[in-house]
Amino acid sequence: MKKQVLGALAMLSVVATLTVVGVVAPAGASTFTQIMVDVPFAFSDGANRFPAGKYTIRPIGENGNAGISITSEDGKAFGLRMCFNAEATSPRNDTALIFHRYGDMYFLSQVWTVGDTIGLELPRSSMERRLQRADQTSNGQSASSSGPAIVTIAATLPKAR
Repeated sequence: MKKQVLGALAMLSVVATLTVVGVVAPAGASTFTQIMVDVPFAFSDGANRFPAGKYTIRPIGENGNAGISITSEDGKAFGLRMCFNAEATSPRNDTALIFHRYGDMYFLSQVWTVGDTIGLELPRSSMERRLQRADQTSNGQSASSSGPAIVTIAATLPKAR
């Protein structure tokens, strides 16, 4: 019973945080209603593990820039993540998801739509930060000189009706 109450409180806290961030976040970060993507590898959003497969990404928050929901095609995998704005110097040429790869582990990092200079960036999880530190230590590099492998997966926006 105690675990259920704590789980409910944790979920309520996430929803409240996403609601507050959506109200105070600047407008204009997200211009999409959903993105369809086929990810060929298992990945993490920092809080959840997702198997390889087809997913729908939807923005959440008043302006669509508070976070994202990730839902598998079969509905068995689902996650909500808070996001920050990511800025590019020129408009994107494609709709894509950006992943950080450490060995065989992939972490969703950014979501971009074609024509936008502002995307959504997920905060790095403690696991990703731990893997980055381990990678830097094993390579004998400083924190500022090493980084993950960047993997870009093309995604699609639904056709306008």
